[in-house]
Amino acid sequence: MRFLRTRFSFSYNLFIHSKFNEKRTKVNDGSLRQFSTTKNEPYFITTPIFYVNAEPHIGHVYTAVLADSSARFHRLIGCSPVVFSTGTDEHGLKIQQASLQANKDPSQFCDQVSVLFKNALDECEIGYTDYIRTTENRHKENVHSFWNILSDKGYIYKGKYEGWYCTADETFVTEDQTTLLKLPDGREQRVSTESNRPVEWFSEENYLFKLSKLRGELLKWLISGPVVRPVRHYNLVKSWLEQDLVDLSVSRPRARLSWGIPVPEDPSQTIYVWLDALLNYMTVAKHSHSDKNIWPPSVHVIGKDILKFHSIYWPAFLLAAGFDPPKCLLVHGHWLADDQKMSKTTGNVVSPQSCIDIATATGLRYFLLHEGVPASDGNFSMTKLVRIANSNLADGIGNLVNRCCGKNLNPSQIRLAVSPSDFEACGSPGLELLDLLQRTPDIVYEEYLQWNFYKGIDQIMALVRGANGFFQTMEPWKLKKEGKIDKLNASLAITMETARVVGTLLQPIVPSYSERLLDKLGVPRENRDWNFARLRSSTADTSLGAQGTVLFPKIKFD
Repeated sequence: MRFLRTRFSFSYNLFIHSKFNEKRTKVNDGSLRQFSTTKNEPYFITTPIFYVNAEPHIGHVYTAVLADSSARFHRLIGCSPVVFSTGTDEHGLKIQQASLQANKDPSQFCDQVSVLFKNALDECEIGYTDYIRTTENRHKENVHSFWNILSDKGYIYKGKYEGWYCTADETFVTEDQTTLLKLPDGREQRVSTESNRPVEWFSEENYLFKLSKLRGELLKWLISGPVVRPVRHYNLVKSWLEQDLVDLSVSRPRARLSWGIPVPEDPSQTIYVWLDALLNYMTVAKHSHSDKNIWPPSVHVIGKDILKFHSIYWPAFLLAAGFDPPKCLLVHGHWLADDQKMSKTTGNVVSPQSCIDIATATGLRYFLLHEGVPASDGNFSMTKLVRIANSNLADGIGNLVNRCCGKNLNPSQIRLAVSPSDFEACGSPGLELLDLLQRTPDIVYEEYLQWNFYKGIDQIMALVRGANGFFQTMEPWKLKKEGKIDKLNASLAITMETARVVGTLLQPIVPSYSERLLDKLGVPRENRDWNFARLRSSTADTSLGAQGTVLFPKIKFD
């Protein structure tokens, strides 16, 4: 599929369909193997747009940091353009109710909460290229255009819809997707078996989408490549598609839901909030100002709680309208707080700002990617965050850089040229570090590509430990005292080169920290892409940068 448009205009009539599996690697097991990415290839990555019925927490930040790290990595390896979108989902019954409880106009309520999300993402160094809000006119226009396409193609019809509705999840559920739960006061409450949230019975006339007609096409999409990852979530989607699908209600009576986008030519109905929200990705694509085709999205990074909306409804909408579905869904788990589920009721929701105030954005980013494993839930602990950040960022890497850049051993403040002969001059310690230094970048590349940022970090820290061990073994302070200048210089050159590689590899994970590290080493800005993320022999010494800034001040936390 291609976008053919001028810089500021777009027409659905010019949105040309192509076979969604033509460029896919044939993988039908949902494994973590990634699509091949080549230099100058577009990379379009998204987070879900975050619902503004509550303030941001670390779960939102984890989603954003995962996507941000992948966007930064793909930019480093030469993908162009890299389009990275995030934003806020601002329509629906929950927003209508929350604004009423806050005694505010829905628009004012959304403005206030959306800016909280934007500020939290900015604080955490999330380098999005588009922050979209579903209350923007560009999005409303896109939703109306898309609705008309579905309607013209015969996929939308009006009918009576009866069923259990979960307001918290903004979705209807079937009878067998509910169960009766006994409340503490003895009353019974029917709840959704998926989310354990209350449901109510509704019977109303609205518009329905012919989801039942698309099961075959959805299965074809699912098995065409690694489109849902990790494999446990692929298997779940496959199990859903092995059952018959029922048509989906895609509007609500405006008398019940007034805060949303009205159905074209029928102001008595409001468009279903999930159809509205999912179309944010297409709105972003239409307004990307790229001369290249960026559709379909390379990857949607989502939490496991919204998997069905992204793996069933979203590709179904797109296929019905004649557009390519996304290439990949990266699905991650939730975050617990000290082994307990985060909940407003228990008061243990962890705000990103509370973490930044103690450990900085760098510390929070590093912890989330060090501890987060997409296939399982993470466990947040402030004590653990502080311990890991201090150990790795302040002590491990910080000490490595300080040792080789300190004026005691490096009075000329230069980054010494490094060559294979330097490693040989340092004997077996030098050759062992050389082997580690040569192997690490390729391993990290593969781990980053496969979304295993935690494994990539482990490899980098193994290199840091190897470099610190090498430095300790070589005892350069003794070499200086004994006048063994050549060996001293070889030791310093090797250590600084290792630190340079570490700083380059860490850029997707902790961007401002890596920037400070590479600045200290005097690495030019143009020498920081992935081509420089490996050992590079040089013949000329270069000046170090300013050494006044502390890479990561040690956190004091009781």
